[in-house]
Amino acid sequence: MRRFRLYPLLFGLLLAAAGCGPHVDCGCTPPPSGQVQGRVVDAQGQPVAEAEVCVVTLSAYDPAHAAISVEAKGRSRADGSFDLPAGVGRHRILVRAQVGGTVFLPSLGPEFELKAPGMVVAGPDLALTATVPATLTVTITPAHGAQQEDALLLEQRLQVDGLEYAMTIASLKPAVVMGAETVAFANQPPGTYTLSVWRSETTGTHPNVGSAKATLTLAAGAALELPLPVQ
Repeated sequence: MRRFRLYPLLFGLLLAAAGCGPHVDCGCTPPPSGQVQGRVVDAQGQPVAEAEVCVVTLSAYDPAHAAISVEAKGRSRADGSFDLPAGVGRHRILVRAQVGGTVFLPSLGPEFELKAPGMVVAGPDLALTATVPATLTVTITPAHGAQQEDALLLEQRLQVDGLEYAMTIASLKPAVVMGAETVAFANQPPGTYTLSVWRSETTGTHPNVGSAKATLTLAAGAALELPLPVQ
């Protein structure tokens, strides 16, 4: 059986600004921003280069609706340092990285606030912990038909101040190959994840004809195969 494999760590994180994105001239004025600076290190205090670093905002309407949204992202330099733009308001730094063959647990820094445009905030070192990655293989059953498509969302759950926040890892439309609809997420850090699938028709009014959802825990080094039935 052939499988689609997604070997890089997939963030699939959506920009919080509606209608505007990087490298897109949308005709609107960017919000006032400042800058946050910091440094990424490992457990021994050594710099971690080329780690993807994100400025994020946390929104929690209630315990069932808490999300992490990305405002800006970049990579750490050879000395582990980074600087990123951030809008006026309260934010955190998030790193969920694979550097070379090393996978790190997600690390969320303390909250910081930009009080005025042009302000520069210097944050503390953000320490990363190396881990043994896991692999998740998902088989959606039954496979979608020729006039259907599935939207698959993978989220990791992070506990922050007593609330569980959802962080988008991947959002994609799986294909059917040789009668099977299978996706493999390799090199994922251990933790709690949620998988959601929405099936719709591709003709007419594109009605939703089924869905599936599962919450699971990936242990370090695990290779979990999960059937996900659409109902």
